[in-house]
Amino acid sequence: MLLFKILQSKFKKNEYSNTIELYDAIPKYVWNQKKENVNLSNAIITRHCNLRGKRFSVKIKPAIIEKKNFNIELIYPGQREEILEDVLRKLAVEGKGKIIDGKAGVIFTLYELQKELVKVGHGYNLNEIKEAIQVCQGSTLECISNDKKVFISSSFFPVISLTTKKILTINNNKGICYIQFNPLVNNAINNLSFRQYNYTIGMQIRSPLARYMYKRMSHYWVQAHKLSPYTPSLISFLKCSSRELSVRISENIRAMKNALNILIKKKVINSYKSNKKKYGRKIIDVKYIIIPHQNFVKQIMKSNKKKQQTIKQALKIKFNMLS
Repeated sequence: MLLFKILQSKFKKNEYSNTIELYDAIPKYVWNQKKENVNLSNAIITRHCNLRGKRFSVKIKPAIIEKKNFNIELIYPGQREEILEDVLRKLAVEGKGKIIDGKAGVIFTLYELQKELVKVGHGYNLNEIKEAIQVCQGSTLECISNDKKVFISSSFFPVISLTTKKILTINNNKGICYIQFNPLVNNAINNLSFRQYNYTIGMQIRSPLARYMYKRMSHYWVQAHKLSPYTPSLISFLKCSSRELSVRISENIRAMKNALNILIKKKVINSYKSNKKKYGRKIIDVKYIIIPHQNFVKQIMKSNKKKQQTIKQALKIKFNMLS
């Protein structure tokens, strides 16, 4: 967990966090469907995606949440839960991370969690925050690769501990809470398969698709340069996102265009070209050639340097343990 931590003194305060291999890339949230579902017969959402040359099947099962008047609802992890996870991970890299029984998690108070959410422009009341945590604890994520070498079935937060309403009232919402991260996050921390990215920019991006694209480029586009463009295709990229594909190709093209234009405004990318692939007169796919903004290139260079330092620190720790 010490290696997962980011020393803010070396960079602009509160600017950086970490992206997670596989976990941040798979389509595990529900953006474009109704968040609440009362029909058990079709409650499980199944998706497929390709990552690093492997094909994965992803299943999302909703949480069973008891509302007022004992009403029961099935709620999927959506944009609210995604933002909440990113903020909790940010608290972990700032020193709140904790290893308990070999599992990575984060210790926090609801007050500081709410304060950070407000600071980054995603304010929620305490009931919404607690429900979001319960949704992450109750929702199940299943991920399996076609070669069967990767298989995980777990809730988003396998273990949670929230302070009682009485304690919160006495301590002004400053009672200690704890969540355990998903095993894929734990594995990434153990294997050092995480990368630094600009958390501030990520939180400023309101579009979930543009934010997903930004985090994915931050993690995988390690050779970002104008001579080494990013070249995703429309169909495969949207399939890997939690947006998924719309039936009409024009809607998919519009969504991608909007996301890319947002990243231009945020100085993540400088420009892009789109080459349409047709079958007769019908557009069946689009290939994009994306040129990074110099600001993003500098960010990637910092991330690469941080990655090298992390590996050196890990080797030093291992050597000291063996000595």
